[in-house]
Amino acid sequence: MENMFYSLQEFVSNALAGMSALAVVLIYIAVIVLALLLVYFIRIHIAYRMAKNRHRDPLAWALLSFFVSPLLTWIILLIAGNAD
Repeated sequence: MENMFYSLQEFVSNALAGMSALAVVLIYIAVIVLALLLVYFIRIHIAYRMAKNRHRDPLAWALLSFFVSPLLTWIILLIAGNAD
């Protein structure tokens, strides 16, 4: 059986073979940006879940996390604790 990663590398090499160098760089940049956005939205989702578990308004905390910072929102939620 072939090494799966070698097959993937061969597939990517063949797919990008006919493209110009600029197109390849733009594709790599797009993939990196999409990966970073995915990580950012996962952090926002974590803030949403933290707020929901602490009986606070999850949508408001998710929006705060989106516009300010997910890490800062996590810290504020940890300090604020559970809602009564």
